[in-house]
Amino acid sequence: MHLKWFTKFILVISTGLLAFKAEAQKDKSIAITIDDVIGVSLFREDSILREINKRVINACIKHGAPAIGFVNEIKLMDLNGNPVPEKLEILELWAKNGLELGNHTYSHLDYNDVDEETFFQDVLKGEQYTRPLMRRFNKDLTYFRHPFLHKGNTPEKVLALEAFLESRRYEEAPVTIDNSEYIFARAFDLAKKRDNHELADNIGRSYVSYMIEKLRYYEKQSEGLFNRQISQILLIHDNLLNAFFLDPLLEAISDEGYRFVFLSEALKDPAYDSEDKFVTRSGITWLHRWAITQGKPNKFFAGEPTCPRYVQEYAGIFE
Repeated sequence: MHLKWFTKFILVISTGLLAFKAEAQKDKSIAITIDDVIGVSLFREDSILREINKRVINACIKHGAPAIGFVNEIKLMDLNGNPVPEKLEILELWAKNGLELGNHTYSHLDYNDVDEETFFQDVLKGEQYTRPLMRRFNKDLTYFRHPFLHKGNTPEKVLALEAFLESRRYEEAPVTIDNSEYIFARAFDLAKKRDNHELADNIGRSYVSYMIEKLRYYEKQSEGLFNRQISQILLIHDNLLNAFFLDPLLEAISDEGYRFVFLSEALKDPAYDSEDKFVTRSGITWLHRWAITQGKPNKFFAGEPTCPRYVQEYAGIFE
């Protein structure tokens, strides 16, 4: 009798824990943000760019991820600075499929290396085709993503950019899950260029594993700062690597218990109201901006996953 009671008690407890874990997982959310639209790759043919964007968009649709693509409008132009109709059609694929677009400046200028007015003009130039496109689909061009995640290397430049973006009714698009995806992307492109498809597949699989390790690392950072899981914002790029591996990456993120949300929903999390006094030349995750502002010790930042050495060596880019 006592054994039956104890077994039943354990079953109830186990069921309750599973239910609690499932409920906790429901609270994990993530916005997918994709920079450098309409594509950053060693493969620059319009046909390949179209295929890259179709695959990236289809992966987002398949997994119910309402991603936002951040556009560099220079990628829409020919060598004379005139828009290429085929490239405008590629950009339109995003809006046609219900995805949002944001401004990533016209030419991906580094704010650290130019004066304020030069940078502001590049922001304005970066909305000449994207803004009308969004209006055609009854949407606004709302969000701005800083190239290199550089907000300004002096307090004056930081404040000047904030005031300029506010004057244009832009909202800043932060990043909490920063990563070295660009190293994987370079290695993947090189492997494809050299017809080493087996290596390309290995790089892609390593990329997915690495990104999940990053996700778990930033979950710990979230717990360390807020004692909970905040709504995360992932940064990736519109490239050949994600044309092939965004599908398994989104599946893996979903398997970690995340639901995909609009950037606007993620930004409703009170965490994004946190004070940020980080001013240097570096571009880093907002989680670490907040941690530095709060004076967290060096050990708080320990343990961040790095890109596998073989990928760094093949890409010729080192962390």
